[in-house]
Amino acid sequence: MSHGLSERDDGGYAHVLRIALPMVLSHASATLMHTVDRMFLGHYSSESMAAAMAGGITAFTIMSLFFGTVLYTRTFVAQYFGAGQSHRIAPAIAQGIVFAVLAGGLLAGLGALAGPIMGLTGHPPEILAMEATYFRILMLGAWLPLLSGALSSLYGGLGKTTIIMLVEMGGNGVNFVLDYALIFGHWGFPEMGIAGAAIGTVAASAAICLTYTGLMLFGPLGRYYRVLRSLGIEAGLFWRLMKFGFPNGLQWTVDMVGWTAFIWLVGRLGPNEMTAMSATFAINHLAFLPMVGFSIATSIVVGQFIGAAWPALAARSVRSAFVMTFGWMVLMALLFVALPGPLVMIFAPSGDKAAFAGTIVPIATVMLRFVALYSLFDAVNLVYTSALKGAGDTRFVMILTLVLSVFVLTIPVYVAVEVLHYGVNATMFIATLYIIALAASYYLRFRAGHWKTMTLIESAGAVGDVSQPLAQRMTEGPIVEP
Repeated sequence: MSHGLSERDDGGYAHVLRIALPMVLSHASATLMHTVDRMFLGHYSSESMAAAMAGGITAFTIMSLFFGTVLYTRTFVAQYFGAGQSHRIAPAIAQGIVFAVLAGGLLAGLGALAGPIMGLTGHPPEILAMEATYFRILMLGAWLPLLSGALSSLYGGLGKTTIIMLVEMGGNGVNFVLDYALIFGHWGFPEMGIAGAAIGTVAASAAICLTYTGLMLFGPLGRYYRVLRSLGIEAGLFWRLMKFGFPNGLQWTVDMVGWTAFIWLVGRLGPNEMTAMSATFAINHLAFLPMVGFSIATSIVVGQFIGAAWPALAARSVRSAFVMTFGWMVLMALLFVALPGPLVMIFAPSGDKAAFAGTIVPIATVMLRFVALYSLFDAVNLVYTSALKGAGDTRFVMILTLVLSVFVLTIPVYVAVEVLHYGVNATMFIATLYIIALAASYYLRFRAGHWKTMTLIESAGAVGDVSQPLAQRMTEGPIVEP
């Protein structure tokens, strides 16, 4: 069993794709499940689909601060792996586990505030009650995905993403079956509507968490690294996880707060706009979420190469990831422009398709044209922000996102909706400008090269001439342990 980089880890297309493809398939599976969730709820009632959108994104916004921090454990594992310091991997994961447990308890307590929190949206009472129900259940089970994120960091940081794919796809299958049973009341289960959708999501998270725990106890990598035997707080390492991981979580939160405010404000335009946006964003996930796999792969590979002190190969891996991500986004943009109507009609209620086609589809069609445009720039965001984070440049990413989210997205959308009383076209135009601004800023920061000298770990590993081929460099330092 090797515990460092090998000769085939060269930052090229094959290297990045080997790590990214399982995550692409995993997120494609998750995207399909989210889409099916919306379809189920859409067939149940348009109101429940809209409520799940608002309640779900609000829950994830609050969770994202902690989830982004926990998942940054993966970057520590990647850098330790690249540096050949396998003995430091388990303590790094242990800090993530401790944080996940503490944060999960706090989030569960916030479930009691579902009514006041969702009441801030100003949505109609009938939708608000469903939003609060969905939010409350998700928050009670929030500790499960947090713990899973910490445990999965072992496989993510090592680049063993096929294991993550299999576990996550299994959990998505559980979610699919339970959603069908609990939303509509099939197979002897009670008809629970939106509450059933939330329970299915939490149950799927429990299945994933139990699987990762079993792998830690009985799997070869879990037993070798003795992750669960290393539980406990190591003050210096825990502080570094907070120093670099907390800005990562805060960046997630700031971005999600901006988009949550966007959704709330568009929701005030009317129920048709709210439903159209819910369908549009679900379709947008078809383009965005699978490419999160390339984002994850970029962060992992950059982290490994930074740990090994090979920034040139890290830069090569970023270029490889961007070309593949951009190609996918172009295909999706063409699909959104060519077939908006059939895509949106997937979410039409079974008993009211004609009204849906006449009221919702025209609004969503315009929104999808904006999505097609900004998806191309999202390719830049996905890859280059992950590259910066993989090296440890999380503070810059957090500050940039905060500034642009407030002054380019949230305030302009508020003025457009509440002051100028503009429609959905203006809000989507502003959202597109926000994504373009993020893309330009991340790209310029990457080109500046500050990330090349960053590291999270105690030792950056072997240092040598980064212009030399990988096979030659591997003879100059202890990159692969015996």
